[in-house]
Amino acid sequence: MNNYQSVAAVVVTFNREEELKKVIHSLQNQSKLPDEIIVIFQGGSMASLEWLKLQEGIYVYVQDNKGSAGGFSKGIELAIEKGHDWVWVTDDDAVPALNSLEQLTSCPYFDCTKTGMLCSVIYDKDDKVYMSPVVKGANEWYKTVLQDKCVTISYGCWPGSLIASKAVIDYGLPIAEYFFYDEDFEFTSRIARQRTSYCVITSHVIHYQLPSANMWESPRRYKKFVRNRFATIRLSGDSIIKKEIKVLLWFFKILTGVFLGKFPIGAIPPLFEGIFFRPKVKYPTTSAKDY
Repeated sequence: MNNYQSVAAVVVTFNREEELKKVIHSLQNQSKLPDEIIVIFQGGSMASLEWLKLQEGIYVYVQDNKGSAGGFSKGIELAIEKGHDWVWVTDDDAVPALNSLEQLTSCPYFDCTKTGMLCSVIYDKDDKVYMSPVVKGANEWYKTVLQDKCVTISYGCWPGSLIASKAVIDYGLPIAEYFFYDEDFEFTSRIARQRTSYCVITSHVIHYQLPSANMWESPRRYKKFVRNRFATIRLSGDSIIKKEIKVLLWFFKILTGVFLGKFPIGAIPPLFEGIFFRPKVKYPTTSAKDY
């Protein structure tokens, strides 16, 4: 790495004032500061919005609630258009450790011409590891993990992911039409298929996520899950034949589950919607120093 590489931190927020303040405090007090903080404000109190606007060094972009998919897609796009080489993303209830960015940027793979993304280990509020990136090919890193403190990954999730702008310019933004559910899996796996990506095990994030109820008890959640999975399969790196087989298996898995009483009948409309749900990968209108 010969040249300085700029990092923008992107936070997507919706109606979480107190949690957001903890995240902003962490970003403003990192041992290595991000070059800019971008907040995608998708709803909340006017007091929360005014507080954000009073914070020094924060760019606030206000839009309607477009879910995590629409929020991160816009945030990553803005960071790239502003010329940043890396985009460090997190939710409004996920607080990076104060040395989290320093650990990511000091690892040997902080190189945006070769690396797709660098991710953190995620802990819950009880200090248990969960939601952390999925490791790829253990035999590839057993001999090096003690030296570089990194493991190669197949995909990750939003909190604490440091994404190379050039990888997004080459392989596309998160798909905003997902709204939420599967969008982080689809996007991070797409990047990791094309450029080697890592989890930096010394970089930590605490995710203060509330315990979630059974997904199948929430129509808002399971309807997006059922529909989006069709697109995720079609956008995967599998062969055309394998994709079509997986699409059929997914269709009949949900349909059979409904008839057997395992899934609610409300899963049927998004099941048919998913057959025709074919969102396209969009690309930023470049920058990152015009590539």
